[in-house]
Amino acid sequence: MPKKSFPSEATPVVVQEHIQMWGHAIRAQRMLLRLTAAQLASRIGVSVPTVARLEKGDPGVGVGSYLGALFALGLNSVATPVLNPDLWQTAANKRVRPTRAESGDELGYF
Repeated sequence: MPKKSFPSEATPVVVQEHIQMWGHAIRAQRMLLRLTAAQLASRIGVSVPTVARLEKGDPGVGVGSYLGALFALGLNSVATPVLNPDLWQTAANKRVRPTRAESGDELGYF
C-alpha cells in the first residue's frame, strides 16, 4: 500500500523552508561530487525518483532519507541541530517510571 502524501498546507512554513534548504544542499553537493542520482540512490537505499523528490524538497519523503543523503554526502553539520544543554537532563537524573506510591499500586488498583 503506498504511503499517504500530506498536502503542503499541513506542513508548517518554517519546516517547508528547512526541507527545501536540505534538498538544495543535497543537489548542490551531489553535483559538486559529480555523483549521479542513481549513485546517490544506491548509497542511501532509495530509488532514483526518491532522490529527485529529495532534491526538490518534497515533505512527503521520509526524514530518514533526507538524513541518509546528507550524511552520505558529508553534510553532517547541516543535519545536526544545536541543542541547549540546559534543556536536557542526564538519564541518571531523570526518573522514567513512577514510584509505587505515585502509581496508586499500594491501593491494589494495578
